[in-house]
Amino acid sequence: MTQVWDGISLAQGGARRLRVARRLSVATAMLLFTAIIAGTIGTSYAKNTLKDTVVVSNNGASFGGSIETFSKGSPINSKPFLKIMGTNTILDIGSAPAGAAQSSLNGDITIGQPIVLIPIGFPNGFVSIFSPGSNGNSEPKNLIADPTGFDVTGIDLPQGVTYENPFDEVHPFGTDILAVANTLPAVLSPGAGEGACAAPPAGFGASVGTITEYNHSTLAPGLNVIPPFNDSPVNVTLANPAGNPATIGGCLTFLLGPVGVAFDNTGFLFAVNEGGVSAGAPGFVTVYDPGAFGNVFPRAIIGLEGPTAGDFVNPVYVTAGTGFEIESRVGGSIEEFPADVIFVTDVGDNSIKIFAPFTNCGVGPFGTLCFGSELAVIHGGATKLKRPEGIVLTGDGNLYVVNNTANTLSEFSNAKLLSAIAGGGQQDISPSFMLPGVMSKTSAMNFPVGVAAPQFPPPTSSTVTPK
Repeated sequence: MTQVWDGISLAQGGARRLRVARRLSVATAMLLFTAIIAGTIGTSYAKNTLKDTVVVSNNGASFGGSIETFSKGSPINSKPFLKIMGTNTILDIGSAPAGAAQSSLNGDITIGQPIVLIPIGFPNGFVSIFSPGSNGNSEPKNLIADPTGFDVTGIDLPQGVTYENPFDEVHPFGTDILAVANTLPAVLSPGAGEGACAAPPAGFGASVGTITEYNHSTLAPGLNVIPPFNDSPVNVTLANPAGNPATIGGCLTFLLGPVGVAFDNTGFLFAVNEGGVSAGAPGFVTVYDPGAFGNVFPRAIIGLEGPTAGDFVNPVYVTAGTGFEIESRVGGSIEEFPADVIFVTDVGDNSIKIFAPFTNCGVGPFGTLCFGSELAVIHGGATKLKRPEGIVLTGDGNLYVVNNTANTLSEFSNAKLLSAIAGGGQQDISPSFMLPGVMSKTSAMNFPVGVAAPQFPPPTSSTVTPK
């Protein structure tokens, strides 16, 4: 495999900031990273402030959901400057919310709400969207749900939500695509007997869950009972040949209870599958091509086979950064992939696992399928990770993760991330900053699950007007 590295930043918008003319091996590139960041890393987060404005979704156990926004520059132990909470928000109608995402086009905040305990007519859960300045007992700007129970929307136990880069030109420039990970339903077809639906050991015997996408720019105010973007129905019962709505779903997709989802800068979609973990099956990440829909085979599978098999204990959420490009030689051809780095939270061992997903491609009879390479693991007492769940990499390359059982938000600076990757193996590194501080006895957070920030800054020449 020949790799061409084009850039040195993990920031989402940094794909072509610095061109490296010569070909570099992974080891050489890591040494380059080390040289660049030498002497720049602080030893304490107590003297710092929050580097980015971030949004946190709080599960709040039963009937206690909320959304908090912490502003850039917040000092240690700061409280949120915006907090959405109350009966009008319908965040408190069950054990919700789950994952969070924020539009890079207009700043809208989106939450997946999987479990409804009050009978208000959303049996499969729903997705709620708030304006970026929402505060207090605010109503959602939009809802995606089907109160009839006929599942027009395809929403079914939604966990993770994410926005595609509206400037990646996969769709018309400025199109704001929202993707939702639905942990259910179990899928019988299309593709019965293939992919994940093949009998063990070739497959799992079933495919579980779907990914649905929606054009956020076209949503109407209030309730939206709409089919997914690029609707490609899947059959979940033999009595329903018309199928259930989905954008990505079917036996070839290898979906198995998707929880976290994330787009990279170029439109590749990553999904964390943990539906089989409780039964002893491995958790893993599947990756889909830009614009993919239907019963599609993944471009990469990390954690299931090959050199990354068994690397996860119980993965939940993912975020991706594109800092350079690679060319991978597969047989006699050259496949071009973004040299992504993905960060996956693992609640099974309180860690963040870092992978290069588009490596180890074309192994055996798998065509151009990639199995990825583990670059490093952030793990240990110094990390302060306690059931890490939601995770996001900002446009400046800083990483944020919420710790569900500690009620904290951890920030790892771009410099610390590059240092961890350069070091490889297990990296017991401290956060650059935390909210609240380690000496605080109180926290505004309440079982946080998701964290979000706008990830994709517009091109400098852009004149796009947010809708």
